[in-house]
Amino acid sequence: MKRTWLLVALFLLLGAAAFYVLRQKNTQSGSHVSWDMDFAVKNTEEITRIFIADRGNHRATLERKDGFWLYNDKHVARPTAIQTLLETIKNINVLYIPPKASESSMVKSLASEGITVEIYGKNNQRLKRYYVGGVTNDERGTYVIMEGAEQPYVAHVPGFIGQLRARFLLKEDDWRDRTVFSEKPEDIQSISVEYPQQKSESFQLDKVDIATYAVKPLFSTTPVSPTPQRKGVAEAYLLQFEKLGAEGFETNNPLRDSVRALVPFAIVKLLRTDSTAKEVRFWPVAVEENYATGKTYINRYFTDLNNGDAFLLTQERVFGKIFRGYNFFFGRTEKPRLQN
Repeated sequence: MKRTWLLVALFLLLGAAAFYVLRQKNTQSGSHVSWDMDFAVKNTEEITRIFIADRGNHRATLERKDGFWLYNDKHVARPTAIQTLLETIKNINVLYIPPKASESSMVKSLASEGITVEIYGKNNQRLKRYYVGGVTNDERGTYVIMEGAEQPYVAHVPGFIGQLRARFLLKEDDWRDRTVFSEKPEDIQSISVEYPQQKSESFQLDKVDIATYAVKPLFSTTPVSPTPQRKGVAEAYLLQFEKLGAEGFETNNPLRDSVRALVPFAIVKLLRTDSTAKEVRFWPVAVEENYATGKTYINRYFTDLNNGDAFLLTQERVFGKIFRGYNFFFGRTEKPRLQN
């Protein structure tokens, strides 16, 4: 009789243990239940390289450098996009195990449409390799499967509702840094701003000594101002170039070539003390009229960086502060505008 009770107790104990393990696997949220559920890299500081690819031959390789990430060995990666990606890699975990009936279709979908994610650490050691697919019907989870595994899972990032795949960007314009100017004032040797339709307001600002700057007309036909240069105005102007970014890229805009053939509103040329240079041209793309005053104002500009290196969309509210005229430095403070 005792032996029977011992067997019953052992059976119940094993049953309870099996139930607990299964329950934990179905409700786990990032714990190390099994290797094929462990998608997260908690210490993102150890990540040195991330590779993302899809079936359409799009490839994105992101490498950690000294203070920035480099996209495909040629462009600085957008910091906010990197931050989002690293947060995803750090926090991704299994939301639930899908029903058996849906596993086959999930695996086929992941194999044909999923993207590959590879994460590397020091000494080129591969930390993770998994596949990210589509979203569930309720858009609360994303299909994922670890390389070498047979079991697909539905994953999520706690606090985020939506498709995780959208966080693993692939296209160049999505990854490229949208910064147009990011300059330390002490590293600027000169800046010229040309207004082809208002030449008298075009100017050049030159560094003549440490923290000392002189402003002169860009064209010899413009009279030199008879009033002294306003103290501190040139220095304050240079501060505006510390961080100026575009709204987005317009690389595939069908108007790109025709716009670049037009006379621009402004041409800004910046020369650094290390002899490197940058040229940026602006064309109004959204000119509206204030019906109360009858005056026109600009909302946005098409913007060309370094003669074709990038074609962007920039905002007046961001870049308007650098569109000053020659007389601004000598008394008159109106910003130049396109002639009607």
